[in-house]
Amino acid sequence: MTTAAGPNIRLYGLTKHYGAFKALDDVDLTIAPGEFLTLLGPSGSGKSTLLMALAGFVEPSDGDILVDGKSITALAPEKRNFGVVFQGYALFPHMSVADNVAYPLKIRSLPRAEIAKKVEDALALVQLDHLAKRSPKQLSGGQQQRVALARALVFSPEVLLLDEPMGALDKKLRHDLQLELRQLHRRLGRTFVNVTHDQEEALAMSDRIAIMRAGRIEQVGGPRELYDAPETRFVADFLGKSNFIEGKVIEADAGAVLVETADGPIRHATAGRPARVGDAVLLALRPQKLRLDPGGDNALSARVETAIFLGTHAEIGLRTESGLALTVNQPMERAEALPGEGSAIILSWDAHAAVAVKPD
Repeated sequence: MTTAAGPNIRLYGLTKHYGAFKALDDVDLTIAPGEFLTLLGPSGSGKSTLLMALAGFVEPSDGDILVDGKSITALAPEKRNFGVVFQGYALFPHMSVADNVAYPLKIRSLPRAEIAKKVEDALALVQLDHLAKRSPKQLSGGQQQRVALARALVFSPEVLLLDEPMGALDKKLRHDLQLELRQLHRRLGRTFVNVTHDQEEALAMSDRIAIMRAGRIEQVGGPRELYDAPETRFVADFLGKSNFIEGKVIEADAGAVLVETADGPIRHATAGRPARVGDAVLLALRPQKLRLDPGGDNALSARVETAIFLGTHAEIGLRTESGLALTVNQPMERAEALPGEGSAIILSWDAHAAVAVKPD
C-alpha cells in the first residue's frame, strides 16, 4: 500500500445561506491526510454544498477552510489543486477519451510530450488505455466514470473530490466500481472526499463517514463505529435499519438497567452510557440482532405480519401486543421455512444487543 499523502484539511464554522435557507449550518470537520472520507446524508442535507465549498465552486457565507493551516476560502477553484469528479461526469462529447483526460494539462500549458505521458499513465491507472481514441458516447456508464476519474487524477491533485460519481450506475456495476475506487485510493494514498446518499457505498469504501442532516454534521466516525454505536435516532435509522423501543428506567446498576416498556420490562446493558432510575430511554435494535425464539435475555410476544425471502436472509415484519412494529432479519440457514402471516412467535434478544440513542 502507498504511504498516505495529502494536506491536513480543517473546516471551521462553515455556513452557507441561500436567502432564508441555511444549506450549511456551522460545520466543523477535520480531514486527515490520505483518508477516504464520505459525506453521507439524505437529499438536502448539505453534503454536496459542503463538497462544492471545499472545491471552491460555492462561496461560504461564514467560516473558513484551512489547508495545512492556510486559508483557501477566497482561493479560486483552479488554484486549489483539487481534482473533482461530478455526478454527470461532465465529459466533453466532441473530444476523444485521451483529449478529455488531457484537458486539465493543456490549460496548465504543459509540454506536449509530458501531456501524452501523463494521459497514458492516467488511463492505464483506470484500465482504459486501450480506449484512448474513442469518444465518450462510445463508452458504457462505468467506462465514462473511469475517464472522469482519470481526468481528475491526471494532474496529480492533492485531494480528489467525488460528487455522487456512481449515482447513475446500476447496482452491480456500482458495487464493482466501489471496490475498484477503494483499491485505487489505497494505491495512490491521496485524500478522497466522497459524497453519497447510498449507505452501503459509504460503509464499503470509507475510512470515516460524516453523516449530515439539515446542513449540520450529526456524527463522524469509522463505518463499524457508526453502525454499532450510533448516537442519535437519525444515525441509527439512516445508516442501515433499526427497530426503536421506548421506555423508562425502573432499576439501574453499574452495567445494566431494567426498562419498562409498553410490552413489559426489558434488560439493557448500558455499555458506557449509564442511565438512572426515572430516565426516559430510546433503544435502537438492529433487525439481525433479534431472534425468533425465546433464547435471549429479553422476550416479547408478537405476531407475524409479513415474511419476505431476500436471498441471503428473510425479512420478517412483526407486531407486538402493544402495537409496536418490529423487523427481524434471519439468515436463510436459520429460516428454511418462513413463518406464516398471522402466526404467534416469541421474539428475543440479548441485553447488550441494543444501543441507547438520543431521540430526534
